Amino acid sequence: MNYSPKDKYLWDFWIISSEKHYHLFYLQADRNLPTPDDRHEVASIGHAISPDLYQWSEMGTVLEKGPDGEWDDTSLWTGSIIKKDDLFYMFYTSRFSREKGKVQRIGLAISEDLHHWEKYKGNPIITANPQWYETCQISEDGLEHWRDPYVIYNPREENYYAFICAKANYGETQGRGCIARAKSKDLLCWEVISPATRSGNFMQMEVPDVHIHDNDCYLIFSVDKLWYSRKHLEEIKPGQPQTGAHYYHAKDLSDIFSPIPEHEVLLGTETNTYGTRIVKTFQDQWFSLSWKAKEKGYDNFAGCLDHPKTVKHLSKGVLKIDSSI
Repeated sequence: MNYSPKDKYLWDFWIISSEKHYHLFYLQADRNLPTPDDRHEVASIGHAISPDLYQWSEMGTVLEKGPDGEWDDTSLWTGSIIKKDDLFYMFYTSRFSREKGKVQRIGLAISEDLHHWEKYKGNPIITANPQWYETCQISEDGLEHWRDPYVIYNPREENYYAFICAKANYGETQGRGCIARAKSKDLLCWEVISPATRSGNFMQMEVPDVHIHDNDCYLIFSVDKLWYSRKHLEEIKPGQPQTGAHYYHAKDLSDIFSPIPEHEVLLGTETNTYGTRIVKTFQDQWFSLSWKAKEKGYDNFAGCLDHPKTVKHLSKGVLKIDSSI
């Protein structure tokens, strides 16, 4: 059940279904690194397939960092995949070594079969717009947070939206985390627009994942319990900050996504999970998948996939995950 590639850590991942299989793409790094945290600097993208979300077959590495001097010559970070016509478009994050990895940007790779990928010559294709978002020139940590793109089609507008981990360019540092938004008609030319969330609650909001159920839109994201702002710590009392999946709700992909009071946390600290994705199966059922930081049978950092859990869509935009499965 707890899949990870042979002799490698697995963490942030994304999924697309095609024909009779689910295709899992994930960040990976060798387990023989000096410390698990070193994985972020050497990550590549691996691929596995499954007929049922439980049993996974490793397909190997599909995308690696670019050659020295290219914009993505450090390591590859989190992304997503969407199909348009007969092609698959993989969006991913990377950084440039000449900038000492301080600026995060989003690039694209294209495939006909999900196994062989070619990086787009016009990369990077989505970068932070200082009109709304914090850049390295004004950030307290000297970094430009612009990563983890999740791309989804909006049938109402007949265009695509990208939801991105970013920081707003105003407010208290501990509360600048937001989900940025960009839109496109063709997946190649993007217009960065105002955020999909209001800032003020978290320092960072990572690994956005968006899905539509009936007439409701759901934005899943992951945070560390140390990333709550002072304002939000007061708002959740007597509740405690949680590491793991949180979610916001909206009626349309173009709206502002907001928390539902007392229902913000989807999977908390006790689950040891992160980077949660919501998947609709071939049988029209909804499941969540996450990766695990701790798990029996693994020493120190687990770096493996958790087993699927049933997702329930309740009234008034409330989500619930059945952790007993």
